[in-house]
Amino acid sequence: MAKKKKKPPQEATQIPEIVYQKGVTVQQQKEMRQLYAERARRRLESLRIYEPLPFQERFHSCGAKEVLIQAGNQVGKSLAAFVEDARAVTGQDPHNKYPKENGVLVCLGMDEGHIGRVIHKYLFRAGAFRIIRDLKTGHWRSWKPWIESDWARKEETKPSPPLVPPRYIKRFAWKKRAQHVFEMCELHNGWVIYAMGSKGEPSQGFQADLVHIDEDLERPEWYDEMVARLSMRDGKIRWSALPHSKNDALINLTERAEDEAKEENPSTQVIRATIFDNPFMPEQVKQENIKRWRKKGDDEYRKRALGEMVTDSILMYPTFSKDVHGAIRHAAPRTRVQEIVTEFKGVPPRDWCRYMVVDPGHAVCAVTFFAVPPEHIGDQVVVYDELYLQQCTATKFADAVDLKTRDFTFQAFIIDAHGGRLREIGSGLLPRIQYSKELEKRGVFSVETGSGFLPGKDDVAGREIKLREWLSIRAGGKTRLLVITEKCPNLCREFSRFKKKIVNGYVQDEGNRRSNSHAIETLEYAVAHGMKYVRPQTKVVKKSRVAQILEQRKLRDRQSRMNHVVRGGGPASSYINLGPTGE
Repeated sequence: MAKKKKKPPQEATQIPEIVYQKGVTVQQQKEMRQLYAERARRRLESLRIYEPLPFQERFHSCGAKEVLIQAGNQVGKSLAAFVEDARAVTGQDPHNKYPKENGVLVCLGMDEGHIGRVIHKYLFRAGAFRIIRDLKTGHWRSWKPWIESDWARKEETKPSPPLVPPRYIKRFAWKKRAQHVFEMCELHNGWVIYAMGSKGEPSQGFQADLVHIDEDLERPEWYDEMVARLSMRDGKIRWSALPHSKNDALINLTERAEDEAKEENPSTQVIRATIFDNPFMPEQVKQENIKRWRKKGDDEYRKRALGEMVTDSILMYPTFSKDVHGAIRHAAPRTRVQEIVTEFKGVPPRDWCRYMVVDPGHAVCAVTFFAVPPEHIGDQVVVYDELYLQQCTATKFADAVDLKTRDFTFQAFIIDAHGGRLREIGSGLLPRIQYSKELEKRGVFSVETGSGFLPGKDDVAGREIKLREWLSIRAGGKTRLLVITEKCPNLCREFSRFKKKIVNGYVQDEGNRRSNSHAIETLEYAVAHGMKYVRPQTKVVKKSRVAQILEQRKLRDRQSRMNHVVRGGGPASSYINLGPTGE
């Protein structure tokens, strides 16, 4: 007969000595001891012992819909996020952000391995943090190694109990039980926890009160899908992550948080922490880690120690900044060009030379508009407007351009030569030919090119070098290129996402043009052209379509009368015809 495996001994719960009154039965005494034991066990639950650090408390108290806790390695971001999960599902959130019962939590990791190694471990197994018995009260509390007396009693510490106490758990639905990979956990209070990996297609068909994304996503589209799952329940999304610059969803979230930073009640916030915010890590260990990360490069140190989103080494144009390159500036220091653009509320004066640059395409057609001031004002060039047309046709393009260009004189139109040579499948016509015809119909033309286009330069490397020069800060803190950022949001967004190619883990010094770089490429064509100032000609007032038709009729009538005169009839019979008579 096989011997039964012995269960590991459990630490006896400290129960105070009970003084029973007369007449208490043995059964009542037994129940009383059980109640005292249960109270002692509940005092030992991790959520009651947990003491958040200042940055963790900022995370817990934040009521925004989207919150990112961004920190380096071993700082405490994952602990804070999983404590947030446990508080929600057990109805113990002190800030009352979630329903007490019948809620839905989605924990989203990279893959199945992440579910078993991280999600299940934090929520349902002991050891999320270390605890120690307090010498004064006798109760268990969080171990604080930065206190000398606690550090001296290191051997007396033990792992904290599971964040979600076993008494709450009703049942698990396992996928791989041996690896702790679960699909669903149902609690007695009606809450349900779903664990998902982000390698497949985003899950649909459910609503959630809280979504927790831990670390990176394999497919960034999961983020937008999870946000959509929160709409019906007014839910929250929480993301705990090392700053991964490869993930567009994470970059988008940080950009939204920056845009909303000045709002009174922002819907997106980022809580940041560094390795120096974690007193639980011994100083010696900190210095060893810092030394190791610095050897791998400054980017590694900034990401893992300081929790910074490091993009300098992988972005094509990392020097672009809204603060530095913004054309509208209300206070000094500013250039004369910035003063005029600000005074005219983002509309360059009529005596400035204008250019239009087009990157054609059906999925996205990008158009940027440039203004060059007279030389006595300055040598800066201003990108003052943009078009970012999706599912674009020649008609849609021409209509949009007509609205942007009317009443202004343009010196030239420039187009991506490669994109302009890609023929449309249906008609077989070149996009630049179609664009030109539609512009001509609407009377849209430039001084130099009419309704046609100059081809942009094919030298990609040369264009990249030139744009970097225009973005660089020159003497006096000036840059050659300025952007009215409020009117060019798509261009600004591409600057933060246009990255270099990465081959076998190594960063190449060329752009990954498979990503969205449409507006950026119009800038490259513009700087390669040079954008010279030419004094604008007087704008010819465009006539309406009806006026054009009436003028064409008058022209035909005049031509008909002239033909009649040439044939020798009517009142013009006194004219001499020197042609042959045919006799």
